[in-house]
Amino acid sequence: MKTLNLRRKRLVGKREIIVTVAAIILATAGIKASDKILNRNGGEVTNGEKGCPPDMVQVLSENGGFCIDKYENSAGDNCQAKNPQSQGESLANLDESDCRPASVSGALPWRNISQNQAAVACAKAGKRLPTNKEWLAAALGTPDKASGWGPDDCNVNNNWGNQPGETGSGKNCISSAGAYDMIGNAWEWVEGTVADGAYQGRAFPKEGYIKGVDENALPSATGQDKGDPNYNNDYMWMINTGTRAFARGGYWGNGSDAGIYSVYLDSEPSFAGIGIGFRCVK
Repeated sequence: MKTLNLRRKRLVGKREIIVTVAAIILATAGIKASDKILNRNGGEVTNGEKGCPPDMVQVLSENGGFCIDKYENSAGDNCQAKNPQSQGESLANLDESDCRPASVSGALPWRNISQNQAAVACAKAGKRLPTNKEWLAAALGTPDKASGWGPDDCNVNNNWGNQPGETGSGKNCISSAGAYDMIGNAWEWVEGTVADGAYQGRAFPKEGYIKGVDENALPSATGQDKGDPNYNNDYMWMINTGTRAFARGGYWGNGSDAGIYSVYLDSEPSFAGIGIGFRCVK
């Protein structure tokens, strides 16, 4: 009888150990899960402050939030051309397996890159171009001055020492989410195109000052007169024929027409120029 009781005690002891180990595993998994946020497609984004990598900032949204690059992207350390002067140099960068865009302060924005190429660059970094809605959400709160721009403000009136300037140069040009330079310095490619003046089956407003914005952060109305404080006198440039790619924010020479609501729809997705760069999301 004593031997039987001893065996029962040993069996109970083993069960207690198994239950304890299982509880520790479950608790650890719960802690790891709490360190993750969901992106708009339900995927997990891990690590970094507030759930984002250190070179990105978190933006809250109805889908739980997403991460966006803190700075306009520059060419990374392993890229041939640190400041691409042509679309060919951007292509050479993208052909290098170790060349990836970098979100860092004190670097020149990667320009002379098309919307198509910017999407590839983001993909190489495990990211993607933002939607219009994501871009605007990340830009909200950026000071959008109408005049009197100084070296600490957003670079919209050649008010930095160089055009474009190094990322993060304007210490006041920061959004509520913590993203720099979302107004001015360089236009930024975002996802999507307009074809022959229509977007997803509806006619797009004509070129003009922003008078309304829809739920997707797209202009719903425009006019030729300034004066709507809701949209900071921001402007939309647009050619109504052909396929035109979205860029946002303005560049160093747009003055008060630049801003978080400003949209550029003059160029095709294959166009690359000195005034358009990009940043990525995940």
